[in-house]
Amino acid sequence: MSQIRLNPISKRPVIYTSIRESKPSDLWDRQIMNIFSKFDDVEYSYECPFCKGNEHMTPQASFVDGDLVDWKVRAVPNLYPIIKNELEIKNLNKYCYVSTGMHDVIVESPIHNKNYFNIDKEQFELIYELIHKRFKEHIKNPDVSYVSLFKNYKMLAGASMQHSHSQIISLDACPVKLTQEIEQAIKEYKEDGKCIVCKMIEYELSQNTRVIYQNEDFVVLEPYAPGYKFETWIMPKKHQPYFEKEENIKSLSEVIYTTFKMLYKAIGDFPFNMYLNYLVKGYSGYEAAYHYYFKIVPKLSGGAGFEMASGIRVNSIIPEDAAQMIKRANNI
Repeated sequence: MSQIRLNPISKRPVIYTSIRESKPSDLWDRQIMNIFSKFDDVEYSYECPFCKGNEHMTPQASFVDGDLVDWKVRAVPNLYPIIKNELEIKNLNKYCYVSTGMHDVIVESPIHNKNYFNIDKEQFELIYELIHKRFKEHIKNPDVSYVSLFKNYKMLAGASMQHSHSQIISLDACPVKLTQEIEQAIKEYKEDGKCIVCKMIEYELSQNTRVIYQNEDFVVLEPYAPGYKFETWIMPKKHQPYFEKEENIKSLSEVIYTTFKMLYKAIGDFPFNMYLNYLVKGYSGYEAAYHYYFKIVPKLSGGAGFEMASGIRVNSIIPEDAAQMIKRANNI
């Protein structure tokens, strides 16, 4: 028998089928994964603009940790940005308008074959210090309404480059998907005066069924109604609507490092998207209603026509089972 759950924050439904896989490897669409999981296991590629020694292949860096030659992480403008400020658009109307912004690439290692499953803890700290620094630089622009922080890993998740990197894009418009979620959170806040994310964290910690890891500052869990197999959320325990105001970046980097180690032991070297949700500009006065958090979304199978037509995700594993598999793989 199937069940339908609602995401407690967005209120979007997810259908859970009665299929119960016996082990994590059963969850993979192997045919898709074999096609899209090619990996060059080399430390340097002469074709890769992100490798150390190929700095001339990218625009001038916005930030470099270390000197220009022996760097650890660097931020560069995207050579092919989604937002192009110099683009001239004709025939503007209410359905077509000019958008401005910036598009950064965060190069997360000078070594070609490093990724979130084999980068060490110290490197993660450098990565997220730089991400935090560049995010703050983007968000302080008064013309910017929204800053998208995300990571694509492997072709199946939309990555066009193997070399480990994240991206930061600032826009002068907010995405409807996120604003709808914030509106839902505000609606609930008006009813009981509490942040829905804080309530979720409090409940999950009390039950400890879907929590897979925590430290002093953050909790990692398989959410109540994930749209994807092994979808994982990383949330600050202390209420904080704005990522740019987060003070515990070292603690955050440790949690992200540990989370990917745990997921690797459970489901291997999987493609994923990772992104940030937070309280965007325009909601002054409702800082207590919403709470920033990261989503890790594994791409272990493709979507289908029903999901595209209805907007309703179908997931064949409930999060309680996913959490149990992850804990078991990590001897917890």
